Amino acid sequence: MPYLLAIDSGNSFVKWGLHNGDQWVKHGKVFYDNVFTLEKDFIDLPEPTSIIISHVARAITRNQLCKLISIWPIKPQWITAHSLQCGVSNGYSDPNQLGCDRWAALIAAWRIQHHACLVINVGTAMTIDVLSESGKFLGGVILPGAHLMLKSLQLGTQLINIETGNYKDFPVNTNDAIQSGVMQCLLGAIERMYNLLSLQLDHPVESCIIGGGGALMLMPFIKFPIKVIDNLVLEGLVIIADDSLSNKKSAIS
Repeated sequence: MPYLLAIDSGNSFVKWGLHNGDQWVKHGKVFYDNVFTLEKDFIDLPEPTSIIISHVARAITRNQLCKLISIWPIKPQWITAHSLQCGVSNGYSDPNQLGCDRWAALIAAWRIQHHACLVINVGTAMTIDVLSESGKFLGGVILPGAHLMLKSLQLGTQLINIETGNYKDFPVNTNDAIQSGVMQCLLGAIERMYNLLSLQLDHPVESCIIGGGGALMLMPFIKFPIKVIDNLVLEGLVIIADDSLSNKKSAIS
């Protein structure tokens, strides 16, 4: 049975999955400092017939991944964004500068939705990317995630002993004020991008997609239709790998 090993190497975590063409067989996730621990997981896997990787993080992490996958005699596909791929056209001023993780997520979102939507990833940074009705990436925004916002407050102010607060519409203590401020920033950016896209479409966006480690924290406060999709980048990598294989077969025939 052919197996695809997909790896999403992000700013904080390396996520991976083994796909058999129909479904995920195994999943895993490690903090970037612990990439070396994947060796014991990979050794126990069935030998993949192909490997595809989205990498946006540190050079040292890429080197570690290269060493880990060298146990198999397979040349990996390190993806980059393209002008057009899998039905999605890239509206970036320089298509190659778009992060490959964002590109894979957009491709997965288009396959899932097939209509105009926001593609939101809530991780170390939060990205809000916009797909048109025809599958064109119109652009997107990048802002610090919750942890980075809290860290910036600690570094730039006297708020040293920040503890986790709760969201309140009108906070009356410092910890709640900080947590509520972070939430308002993230939710406000999402709401504004939703309104901008709805205005361009001349009707409310049908539904959107959100993923990433911080997605569930925001979900109770999002008032428009939205789907939580786990491992959106990995889903996009499977689609890209299938497309690449189809193109190779067509070239041979």
